[in-house]
Amino acid sequence: MSDSPIPLAYRDAVTNHPAVEQWCSTVLAGHTGRLLLLGPHWSGKSHAAYAALGRLIAAGYASENITVHQAHDLGRTYELDMAENTTPVTVVDDLTLTVDLAREPGGPRPADTVGVQAMMALEAGALAEAVDQLTALPRRSWILTATCVEHLVETVGQETADRILAVAEQADLPPRPRPPVATW
Repeated sequence: MSDSPIPLAYRDAVTNHPAVEQWCSTVLAGHTGRLLLLGPHWSGKSHAAYAALGRLIAAGYASENITVHQAHDLGRTYELDMAENTTPVTVVDDLTLTVDLAREPGGPRPADTVGVQAMMALEAGALAEAVDQLTALPRRSWILTATCVEHLVETVGQETADRILAVAEQADLPPRPRPPVATW
């Protein structure tokens, strides 16, 4: 599995979440599955998404028919025909990460330079457009991971968020305890 779309850290991921099970069954039956995994940080959204992909691959689904994007990279690498030319199954992980980080408690952050702000705005627009195009395509199965609907709207816009919410199965994952911090 050297060319697997699943990162090494998630190769053994498993889940029995009913929405993930339904998505996998739908895709393996040759139909279109669309899943929005919602939950706070450390709720296991990425784990569940990669577990779903692992289940597909274990059932014989070709890994070359799966594409995984980290949202922060997708905004930087987006090209106009990317969605049309994507594989039948696509995962966009940490879709709302930029908004999540901007809304973190901890007080005001220093303002970025104008150039950095412009670059971030371009990347945010590219990400929103990529997700808009992906979710509008017929016969494409996808999983999106996001913290909450409010941040989804802020990330991709109201119209795209409304379409996602209308066509995707939603799974709300509860927070999990954070792993213990190593004390040396």
